[in-house]
Amino acid sequence: MTSPTAPPAVTAVVVVHGSPEPTVRASVQSLLDSTGVDVHVVLVDNASPDGGAACAPWATHERMTLVRSVRNDGFAAGVNQGLRHQREGDLLWLLNDDATVEPDCIAACASVLAAHADAVVVAPRVMLANEPDRIDSIGVVLPPNGEAFNAFIGQRWTGQVADGERIFGPCFSAALFRPDAFRPTSVGPIDERYRLYYEDIDWDLRAAALGLRAVAATAAVVLHQHAGSTRLLGEPARYELVQRNLLLCATKNLSIRSVVRIWWGRLIVQAKGVIKGPMRAERIRSLVRAVAGTSSVLRARRSLPRPSEALEAELFAYSTSHVPNFSADTYATLDD
Repeated sequence: MTSPTAPPAVTAVVVVHGSPEPTVRASVQSLLDSTGVDVHVVLVDNASPDGGAACAPWATHERMTLVRSVRNDGFAAGVNQGLRHQREGDLLWLLNDDATVEPDCIAACASVLAAHADAVVVAPRVMLANEPDRIDSIGVVLPPNGEAFNAFIGQRWTGQVADGERIFGPCFSAALFRPDAFRPTSVGPIDERYRLYYEDIDWDLRAAALGLRAVAATAAVVLHQHAGSTRLLGEPARYELVQRNLLLCATKNLSIRSVVRIWWGRLIVQAKGVIKGPMRAERIRSLVRAVAGTSSVLRARRSLPRPSEALEAELFAYSTSHVPNFSADTYATLDD
């Protein structure tokens, strides 16, 4: 008699920094309620200002590991800390603490991953929690100007992508990875230089340069409160981080031709912004801090494989015809 196949084993990492307890509870409980997979949750309290009140109720749960960070070194550092508690051989699931998964979501992603031997990661169909008929992301895209954004954001779901279709790479709000994806022998850990924003773009570019694919799992649904855990930063601070990290990511990972083009483009944009406003100080600081970080990313660049210009063009092409149907200022979708 043949024994039933064991469900895929998954370690899920959720990083929390001051999010409300109901938000964190909904996220964690959705993982524990997942069907068709054996999920263990690693909850990282990333030095929350309230002492980790939202994480405390889970401290003794048998299917949880609670990790408390003594300081907040950013989202990437929090994820890397959580990854160190991966169960041996487990698939890895990353989830923002302001997102919830449908019960069959992770199992659907695992099924797609199993069917695509050349894929290192699967991106689910992430929908906006307050408008669940509209897309938050099905991975990300990177245009030639370096301004990355969520693929299909704000669009109504009409089957834009097929299950198993290749994409540029996942957004780290939700994704399923092979067990060794973050090990130095594969793509490696998330780069902690970024703190927040562009850490997923950096990892996606490194994976592509190694010939590792990312694919979509559109039957796997996640609901995400877009920027629910980060909007308290305020738009000026968010803008400064994004603009700094855009330049560092390009400098570290792209061809010299693309690096020069992106830096020149940003210099023009920021110069005009300094003259006309708003956020004059943030624009200047983003450039100053990008310059200050350049030596560090250049050192890292020496040891990294980079996409050929042909592959780089192929990666940029994923952004063709993509226009965000979403306002980063108001966190609302635009009219169709």
